[in-house]
Amino acid sequence: MPSYDYDLGVLGGGAAGLTITAGAAQLGAKTLLVEKDEVLGGDCLHFGCVPSKTLIRSARVYHDLKNAARFGLPEVDVQPVDFQKVAERIRSVINTIQKHDSVERFCGLGAQVEFGQAEFIDEHAIRLNGKTYSAKTWAIATGSSPATPPFAGIDSVSYLTNKEIFSLDKLPTSMIVLGGGPIAMEMAQAFCRLGSNVMVIQRSEQILSKEDKDLADTVMTAMIDEVSLSISARRWPK
Repeated sequence: MPSYDYDLGVLGGGAAGLTITAGAAQLGAKTLLVEKDEVLGGDCLHFGCVPSKTLIRSARVYHDLKNAARFGLPEVDVQPVDFQKVAERIRSVINTIQKHDSVERFCGLGAQVEFGQAEFIDEHAIRLNGKTYSAKTWAIATGSSPATPPFAGIDSVSYLTNKEIFSLDKLPTSMIVLGGGPIAMEMAQAFCRLGSNVMVIQRSEQILSKEDKDLADTVMTAMIDEVSLSISARRWPK
């Protein structure tokens, strides 16, 4: 009968990997968690759900301040946004949640946590930082990475992805958002509300293309009316 170092190995310390690790360790499985970055939490904590919802909340508050009179409140002299302070708030929220995704917590649950770029050397073993670790079963929860549209010229311009957009030094004066899905529209509305001049370019004739057209059209009209958002339906250039 083969002998392995661990019952379960988990590649990826994001939301899925942490959930698997916590459940397995608490049920008594000898568990190894491997994360390639220097901290746990993955995209959701550092580049996705947490920073995006924090940004959206700041933008909503700023928008409401500018429209206080609509709620029967005195008009407010609203100053331009200092995006560095918005980014500081995003980092503070991430840091607060990071404590719950700490190495100490998962070691306390009974798992072992290692950091580095792993590679499989066979179906049960990986090489990590010059050492070999084996497990009876491996769960691959490595998440996703931003992809850039495959059209000419994109590699010669400076562009933002979710890896950079939440830690900008200053608010962009103008911004083009490529794509009209939920995340794109969230970011477009948030930056519009904060003061950027935003254009959304969508390759189909409808934003939120997976939703019913009447719903998508209602959302588009509301966003255009609210913040003078510009939305254009165009095919990506070849």
